[in-house]
Amino acid sequence: MTDIMNNICHGNAFDEMDEGKETISYSYEDFLCQHVKCALNEEPTPGARCISIDSGNYFPTNICRSITGHYSNISNDYDIYPTILGTGNYGCVRECLHRDSCEMYAVKSIEKSKVSRLDHIQREIKILQDIDHPSIMKMVDYYEDDTYVHIVTEKYTGGELFDKIVNNTNNVGCLEEHEAAKIIKSLIEAVAYLHENDIIHRDIKPENVLFESDEKGCSSVKLIDFGLSRIHGLNDRDMCNKVGTPYYMSPGVLQGKYDRSCDLWSIGVMAYILLCGYPPFNGANDAAVHDSIRKGTFVFERNVWGNLSKASRDFVSKLLCMDSSKIKTAAEALQHPWVSCA
Repeated sequence: MTDIMNNICHGNAFDEMDEGKETISYSYEDFLCQHVKCALNEEPTPGARCISIDSGNYFPTNICRSITGHYSNISNDYDIYPTILGTGNYGCVRECLHRDSCEMYAVKSIEKSKVSRLDHIQREIKILQDIDHPSIMKMVDYYEDDTYVHIVTEKYTGGELFDKIVNNTNNVGCLEEHEAAKIIKSLIEAVAYLHENDIIHRDIKPENVLFESDEKGCSSVKLIDFGLSRIHGLNDRDMCNKVGTPYYMSPGVLQGKYDRSCDLWSIGVMAYILLCGYPPFNGANDAAVHDSIRKGTFVFERNVWGNLSKASRDFVSKLLCMDSSKIKTAAEALQHPWVSCA
């Protein structure tokens, strides 16, 4: 499992106007080359030196236009620690301390010069401002200077679901069935909330799910990273931008014609992985993975799935069905026996 997982227009200003002209795809190889694994359990050493954020002017210039329309210096309110919680294509996440409340948070600093679509940052902030759900990351504040946009969020200390999968996979499966069902139920509840508010995540995967704390057996999960999310109503034309992570992209995404059901497909892939430890659609490279997804054929290997309930197999089969009529909405998915009793 370790080898497999490691190789593996809504009328507002934040819509993608020429969506079909851009494709974004992130493979596990890309992620592992640029991602520093989480150190979420580390607290800052007493007296540790904070990072000085010196990004130039804090007012709009002719050289670097404002993204958020709100220029301010994050260092006026927060001490930023050198502890790296994670890095990505556009910046990194660090710990920070709010001086007045003495509360610890996480801050994602996005380097504007590295982002080709600045409207994606606008949309991410707009979406996070309006979200309030117990299974979704909560934004606290945001700041912008000439070089960076800083997004301050709650800090979660339990680590990534990705790491839990890697650490718990063996020859007969991965997580206990009741634990997997509980995690999936929380994610579907989060997606149901998002979809009710016409928000589509488009990048649901284990790396984007954090445990709130490191308490064993009772820690809740948080869906994070809305960098690829967008607003899309039920009556809007289909989305066409092929975004996401290869293992979790639905056939419709690969075709360039899809709706909000893409999030449910991703959850189906995650449910499969949580139970057996490897992805249902696999291949030597991204193209091979995509071909496997387009075929839509996967198996329930007896040595693993023979020990799991029939309801688990039925749930996965209905979410990963090429016929989208099986389970159409997150609300319907929550009514399935496998998750309704979790």
